Amino acid sequence: MLTHRNASKPAWLVFGVVLIAAAFWGWPLIDSPRFENHFFGLFWYSMLLLAAGFWAFPAEQRVHDGVLERRICLLGLIPVRTRHIPLSAFTRVVLDQEPNIIGPDSVWVCLADNGDARFVFSHYRATRSGVAKAVQEAHRLAAQASLPFVEQTAQTDA
Repeated sequence: MLTHRNASKPAWLVFGVVLIAAAFWGWPLIDSPRFENHFFGLFWYSMLLLAAGFWAFPAEQRVHDGVLERRICLLGLIPVRTRHIPLSAFTRVVLDQEPNIIGPDSVWVCLADNGDARFVFSHYRATRSGVAKAVQEAHRLAAQASLPFVEQTAQTDA
């Protein structure tokens, strides 16, 4: 079984800590006697609540027994929603690269069919080490899914 979890990445934990720090930082807006500050505090906390909602439900992808399974999990632990896709819907494993405006490009490990449909299994930064990790995971995914890996050369920025 091959699993890729977003909640196991350090950036996910760091983002949670940043959310908590931002909540403490915005508390004086709510605690203030001025009405204008309450308005800005309401906006601040509504944006934090939205970000916390996205943070609290990370996704994970698993390949096992001829099925691709995408699970949305509460805090990365308790599955809330599960979607099953048979691997027969895909014909190959590919690497796709997307340019980013800020920072290195992203390399996506995808399951693809003969049309334009693709399912992103995982993604990495397009650095030398990130591309190496993406190629390694693409090989493991192809072996686990019994699909060919159409190797494309991903370009690196650094």
